[in-house]
Amino acid sequence: MHIKIRRNYALLYRSTWVPKGAAANTHGFTQQRYVGSIPFSAAAVPPDLLSRLTSDEIAFVETRICESARQRAADEQRAAEERELDPRWRVEEAARLLGEAADRSAAQPIPAADVERLQQLVGGLHAKGSAVTAVTTKSTDPLAEALTAIRTAAQAVTSGRYGTAPADGVRTTRTYKTWSQLLDAVQGENDGSLLRALQEKGYVKRRGR
Repeated sequence: MHIKIRRNYALLYRSTWVPKGAAANTHGFTQQRYVGSIPFSAAAVPPDLLSRLTSDEIAFVETRICESARQRAADEQRAAEERELDPRWRVEEAARLLGEAADRSAAQPIPAADVERLQQLVGGLHAKGSAVTAVTTKSTDPLAEALTAIRTAAQAVTSGRYGTAPADGVRTTRTYKTWSQLLDAVQGENDGSLLRALQEKGYVKRRGR
């Protein structure tokens, strides 16, 4: 039996020796007669083709076509199962999308609740050994986190979480004291402020320079 390939099918031909002249003539030629076709994905010989093949031809098709198809199907099934259990490609895809979201969030900030939810999900990832601490340290951006926290605080004030300031004694309220501490931590003249730290590293110029 001979196989010819056409797209995703194997075309089966049966070879027959045709002698020239008398039947006992040693000269002649091979004639190929089409028997049927079978998809390369067939794991078994189809019934309509099975009835047209001899036992040897069936064994030939099983070996050349069906066994390979069954092996490919098994490999694909195993790969699908491994992909289903693998979290890494999901993390890589999520990181790609988060990178795109981060670039666009400058012009269109997302709700703080969404950021908190993402942080909780990341915190739920299980890493090997002590890698969680290392990953967290490298992946976080304190300046970006501070900016997010300030925006969240502004939304909270606007939404009325802290109410309205009293007519008298506003400087004695906890809200005002916290604001004063925050202002000092950001742009105070003390060595521990964010402004001084940025000035020391050259990101912000000192006044008068």
